[in-house]
Amino acid sequence: MFSFLFRSEEDRLSHKYTQLMNLAYHLALVDKEKSDKMNERAQKILIQLRNMNYKELDNFI
Repeated sequence: MFSFLFRSEEDRLSHKYTQLMNLAYHLALVDKEKSDKMNERAQKILIQLRNMNYKELDNFI
């Protein structure tokens, strides 16, 4: 039930990245500007994950 409390920082960031990319994809059909903003936020998280040497980075690029 409270498994989110025990996840690592990398897992939380990768989950957030996935959510933002999914949202950006769905927004692209309606509002390109909002989609670009979500994509930009996701790219910042991706840079953080690369700096952390996240081992599962290849799974969602």
